[in-house]
Amino acid sequence: MRATLYALLVHLAVVAFLAVSFRWSELDTSYVIKAGPHVIHAFMVGPRPTLRPLPPIPLPRVAPPAPRPAIRKGPSRAQLAARRAQQKALQEARAKAQAKAKAQALARAQALAQAKARALARARAEQAARKAARERLKAQEQAAAAQARAKLQREIAQAAVRARERAQARAAAARAQAQALAARGVVDRYKALIEARVSSAWVAVPQSKGLHCTVRVRLIAGGQVVGARIVQGSGNRVFDRSVIAAIYNAAPLPVPHSAAKLRYLNPLIFVFTAPKGSLP
Repeated sequence: MRATLYALLVHLAVVAFLAVSFRWSELDTSYVIKAGPHVIHAFMVGPRPTLRPLPPIPLPRVAPPAPRPAIRKGPSRAQLAARRAQQKALQEARAKAQAKAKAQALARAQALAQAKARALARARAEQAARKAARERLKAQEQAAAAQARAKLQREIAQAAVRARERAQARAAAARAQAQALAARGVVDRYKALIEARVSSAWVAVPQSKGLHCTVRVRLIAGGQVVGARIVQGSGNRVFDRSVIAAIYNAAPLPVPHSAAKLRYLNPLIFVFTAPKGSLP
């Protein structure tokens, strides 16, 4: 259809060109029958107008007819079988490659999963170790704090005990000092009374002037003498025996009625000195 249309256009263009270039002035008009009014035929005298040629109409390019494909003879059965075997081998190789790639990808995925699991396990183990370390440190700190508190409490208790002991010791020392003072007063007072009683009961002996001896006496309630002996003699045995006899003769000696105060006198040690005016 396209070729037919192009051919028709070309013929129309040629007809138009011939019609334009035809010279109408050279036609013979003598055979025309003149009737009616007289008609004057005028013809233009001058140069013939030049007609410009029309631009060429581009003709459509008609593609050459495609050559008919050569009829080739089909492959043989052996070739088909070889092709099928080759395709099968290619498919098997492709399947093996895909299976190998899948296996490798699976292995890589498993290795990655195992690595992640090991890393997670290590992280959890490290976290547990840090937690255990923190707990141990906390327990150690608590134990140290408890020990420090217990030590402080022991020190406070020991300080309190020492303070109480010191207070008790001071009180005991004060009581002992008071008792000692009281005993000293009792001993001094009754010692003077006993020495005076013994002196009144003593019988002067010859050559006793200026003599003295130290006597130890044990007394019981009521002033009875249960023991008397010379601790340090005078060098005169007669004088010493006379002093012992005077002690027993002067009994009962003056003693305190309180048994506690009587303990202060036992044993009573005093120095007996021959009274002035004794025999020379």
